[in-house]
Amino acid sequence: MIWKNKFEALEASTTEERQWEILKDSIEKAAEENIPKQPKREHKKWMTQSILDKMALRGKAKQDPSRYKSIDKEIKKMCNEAKEEWINGQCKEIEDCKKAGNAYMHQKINDIASKKRTAQGGCIKSKDGKILMETSDILERWSEYIQELFYDERGQQPETQKPIEGPPILKAEVEKAINDMKNGKAAGPDQIPIELLQALGNWGIDQLTKLLNRIYDTGNIPKDMLISTFVTLEKKPGATECENDRTISLMSHTLKLLLKILLTRIRSKIKPEISETQFGFVANKGTTNAIFTMMMLMERCIETPEDLYLCFIDYSKAFDKVRHEELFHILDSLDIDGKDLRILKTLYWKQTATVRVGGEHSEETPITRGVRQGCILSPVLFNLYSEMILRELDNIQGIGLGGHNINNIRYADDTVLIAQSEQSLQKNAGYCRKGK
Repeated sequence: MIWKNKFEALEASTTEERQWEILKDSIEKAAEENIPKQPKREHKKWMTQSILDKMALRGKAKQDPSRYKSIDKEIKKMCNEAKEEWINGQCKEIEDCKKAGNAYMHQKINDIASKKRTAQGGCIKSKDGKILMETSDILERWSEYIQELFYDERGQQPETQKPIEGPPILKAEVEKAINDMKNGKAAGPDQIPIELLQALGNWGIDQLTKLLNRIYDTGNIPKDMLISTFVTLEKKPGATECENDRTISLMSHTLKLLLKILLTRIRSKIKPEISETQFGFVANKGTTNAIFTMMMLMERCIETPEDLYLCFIDYSKAFDKVRHEELFHILDSLDIDGKDLRILKTLYWKQTATVRVGGEHSEETPITRGVRQGCILSPVLFNLYSEMILRELDNIQGIGLGGHNINNIRYADDTVLIAQSEQSLQKNAGYCRKGK
């Protein structure tokens, strides 16, 4: 009943922008009314309730130094034991993940070994090397850097030449997309975390499905879904150049749901275009498969014997240099529904970004180049883009292995060119430079 009252105005709305504003406002108000606010208190991951109880007991023993010291000694022992038990449990999980070939293994390793990165809020240098201290100047510099990094002289949003068709978005698709989303992720500019979408219930999911269908049918995406927020993270302490910082992108979780549904629909149409030598962002493939293939090539060349020439290429900011017009020229040539293409074109041509530093935001900057940072579609789109650029390599002689001609091995943008002679390797490298 609460949700029905919240969404009464939604049915009569005429635009997707208005529908989204009502839905978003309803979710926020329902969250305020039903979720009690509690002060956050972070504990170590290995902390147990028994240790916390013992700490509370220690706090009450401050007037008795002898008792306080005794309890404190117990707490230190309990902490050491709990920490060791937690680490052993994590290591066991990592071993199990490795045996099962689960990519989650790397995340578990980072959880244990990596230091927590914090948002960068210190000084940076201007373009001419001047140290900037004021937040307003830092925001302006970041905005300038982002604009230059993602700038391209592209034309107007291209029309979709195909019939504007596509199957409606089903409630089951929305529910699956919501269930597949990971919890604990930062909210985008709309401030709606995935946990609130997961708590909508049947009525709320119905309204969300109607909104996503409205967006899908019209090709119009609400403005705040088109905005990404870049948060800066230090790659190393004391970095003062924008180039030496890493940025992560925060975007609307509601938009992520729509894109997750689109990915499910277009993935099977893109997959046949991806070469067998691409091991990045491909199901059931990874770095271990690429390394194994390289080892097999080396062993074959030793046994034959044959010469083996390798050229290792690591493109600088390859994901940020994808040209949108070329990307959509490729997408237009595939059997992708017109509505799917139209949504993607709207997303890429109307997207903007702000940079957040110290809790403040820069002005919006248009993004006219590169695949969207942090977007679930970006790995697939980048693979397709790079595949078409390097397709000229298909007919160039490499090393024969299992009836296949192998002249390159790739993991996303990391590429190894393979040849039997220096001249052939130079020719292959020339194709890569041409497609850069």
